[in-house]
Amino acid sequence: MGEISISLIGWLRKRRFAKSLPVLIEFLDVEKGDIILDVGAGRGVIANEVAKRCDEVFALEPDPKKVEYIKKKYPQVKAFDGSAEAIQFPENYFTKIYAVSSFHHFKDKDNALFELYRVLKRNGVLLIEDLEPEATISKFERKIGDVEFMALNDLKSKLEETGFQTRAIRRMNSRTFFISSTKP
Repeated sequence: MGEISISLIGWLRKRRFAKSLPVLIEFLDVEKGDIILDVGAGRGVIANEVAKRCDEVFALEPDPKKVEYIKKKYPQVKAFDGSAEAIQFPENYFTKIYAVSSFHHFKDKDNALFELYRVLKRNGVLLIEDLEPEATISKFERKIGDVEFMALNDLKSKLEETGFQTRAIRRMNSRTFFISSTKP
């Protein structure tokens, strides 16, 4: 995929996410001194927006081409390749972590949540934005890729089983939701 295509997809994603970005920023309550991890960063569009509000934003992305794109396009974002199931950081490193439209791509959701819990500092915030399994776009994504969507209530239970405490939930519409949790 060429750079123009990647830029266009990034622009479209930013445009689609424009209504949700203020909710993400509100729930994250970004502060200058935060150390934030974007899990499944894609082309880095959202990480770039978050980086405008704090000094350290890391972008974890399994696609090396997207990582290189982020490094070139958004040098203030510290991009690296890897998966949510094996995060290359020590325990209690990040103050805040978010996953926007990426949780359904995690191959081993239990291990990914364990890793997110492990690298999040005490009282840190985990924010997940995703789609309900019955949304039309979820059904489409399942047809074209190896993904698994979780219903909001199932995800909430899974987060609590991992040790997270639910802070807030917000439905953006009938298909999209945010769930904000903390590590006690």
